[in-house]
Amino acid sequence: MRRWGGPGKGWLLPSVGALLLLLAGGGLAFWWWGWHTPDFPQPELTGSVVKRRLEFDGQSRSFLVYVPRKVISPTPVVLVLHGSGGTAQRMRRDTAWAFEQIADREGMLVVYPQGVDRQWHDCRRGMDHSSSRSRIDDVGFLRAVVARLAGDPALGGRQIDAGAVFAAGFSNGGHMAFRLALEAPDFVAGIAAVAASLPTAANSTCHASGKAVPVLIIDGDADPVSPYDGGEIRSLGSFNRRGAVQSAEATADYFSRLAGHAELPFEHRYPDADPADGTVASRRVWSVENRPEVDLITIHGGGHTIPHAEKRMPRIFGRTSHDVPAAEEIWRFFGRQLLSGGQPD
Repeated sequence: MRRWGGPGKGWLLPSVGALLLLLAGGGLAFWWWGWHTPDFPQPELTGSVVKRRLEFDGQSRSFLVYVPRKVISPTPVVLVLHGSGGTAQRMRRDTAWAFEQIADREGMLVVYPQGVDRQWHDCRRGMDHSSSRSRIDDVGFLRAVVARLAGDPALGGRQIDAGAVFAAGFSNGGHMAFRLALEAPDFVAGIAAVAASLPTAANSTCHASGKAVPVLIIDGDADPVSPYDGGEIRSLGSFNRRGAVQSAEATADYFSRLAGHAELPFEHRYPDADPADGTVASRRVWSVENRPEVDLITIHGGGHTIPHAEKRMPRIFGRTSHDVPAAEEIWRFFGRQLLSGGQPD
């Protein structure tokens, strides 16, 4: 420490070393507050995870498959797509293995594909990473993944249900799910996107087929990364921008109009299961017989997170809702498409 103003003046200033130590302590405290999450133990599961590789478009690519002990036949497939910078294995943890618990109960396959350099080549023109620069054919890759499952020894001779292939994704994975809905409606029987909205026309490279598929959107209206009301995506504050997106409501309106819905949506408010999490949830549903269902679940106060009954994601991405378990809602949505064409209950 050194004195300010000469001997006897009394004011003390910290040394450079002390300032650096103070800043380091503050940075550590911020990291702990923003990034630390309580440990969430893996639940008991009946099945097993197998890793598969395939050669596609000149690259060796991989995916994980969760095979429950009891698999129905023909077998539905749920593709679960990780976010930007994520991995197939991490997506299992980020979803708290919830899809695998559902698979144990329902008998479908859960597939976690791996994006090139931990990214998906989604519709956003503003994405600046190797998958986009190289124009990776991720639609073709995901088709190849499902085709690779046919005859896989892990299935014990059971057949894949080609009419029951679904895709659910978070963030960049949600944007990839939108790409499937727009460009490959023959491939997916429905998609679910969490913390993602359609890019604006100026920011889109996708070529929409004009054919509707069932779409579920789960977005938080306090998302610090993907703005609920539309605008520029900011993955790291004001840095690393990835172009503009439409609002969550405009995204739902696009898919509902594409499906031919002219009526007002059915609206529902979920019970506030955990008042301490700072969020509440509501749902809008467009569903008429013989038309693809479209749902928008809004997490009021929710951030760039995956809702779960217990698990919390890092605070730096905003609040995690415990009112609407995302995996359960997604599977119920997919299940309605299989059973009745999407009549809401």
